[in-house]
Amino acid sequence: MPATTSASSSRKFVWLAAAIVAGILLWTVGWFLFAARVEDHLPAALADMTGSGATADCANADIRGYPFRFGVFCDTLSYANSTGGVTATTGAFRSAAQFYRPGHVVGEIDGPLSLLAPGISARVDWQVLQASVHAALHGINRGSLDGRTISFDIDGTVLAQKLSLQAERFTAHARRNGADLDIAAYGERLQTSLAGLAADAVKLEATLPGQAGLLDTPYTAPVRPVETLLHRLAIELDEASSLEISGPVRIGVDGLLSGDLQVTIRNQQRFIELAAAIDPQIAEILNRFAPLLSSLDTKPGDDGITVPLTLTDNRVSLGMIPLGELPAF
Repeated sequence: MPATTSASSSRKFVWLAAAIVAGILLWTVGWFLFAARVEDHLPAALADMTGSGATADCANADIRGYPFRFGVFCDTLSYANSTGGVTATTGAFRSAAQFYRPGHVVGEIDGPLSLLAPGISARVDWQVLQASVHAALHGINRGSLDGRTISFDIDGTVLAQKLSLQAERFTAHARRNGADLDIAAYGERLQTSLAGLAADAVKLEATLPGQAGLLDTPYTAPVRPVETLLHRLAIELDEASSLEISGPVRIGVDGLLSGDLQVTIRNQQRFIELAAAIDPQIAEILNRFAPLLSSLDTKPGDDGITVPLTLTDNRVSLGMIPLGELPAF
């Protein structure tokens, strides 16, 4: 009897071991077949994402991650839009998705990013840049970028002078909110070449009504006019000095900005000094009307001054004070 029981147990162990080995072999074959299919269809998938008039390339594409992940690896990423005259290239790209959550993809991109567009050129570099994307049926449901030690160098005919900017950290987020698109961006410890301007933090939170389609594939640029609701655009120079803007903005068919905004200034003298370093004429206007700003304060009693900022076809005025004109988009 004991011998019979031992033999039965041995057979069960052999069958279990055989089933495990067979399962591993089937999974391995299936994984590599799927990887080969993804690699073969990658050019078509990139073409679908970029849409007509544009191309994207993942140089020396390779699928890695066996046994429980799938990820696309590229030596470089590139994008070209012949219609808009835009080209962009980056360094190596690495991504991964768990087999049980294929719709959630994380990735990492090596710098630098070189960008050329009509009238402008830019170079962006970073120590670390990571991305996280949650896929939807026809595009992206939400996505995020997180970068550390980032530098921007921007030049071109559309700028009065070359602009350099460094940030200790930069994060950006976008998500669908029904038919709308919510966006947010945050920068920490920023320094620029613009009159030595530095800030502890810059924060942007906004909603683009009816623009959730910007996360669809293929990508289609928004058609003007474009409405944007600024929940908050804040520049925090330090604990005592900040500037915050909120309200609706409209980019017209002609590329001109219009909107009725609210601006809250804490420590206005600090901003007047910065304006003097950037444009002495604007600083002179602000100094002249500084006593009047307090009388225009729409939220008296707090530690700042809140005044209306009006944009009318790119002409800017702070309350009744004209500040100048913005360049067209």
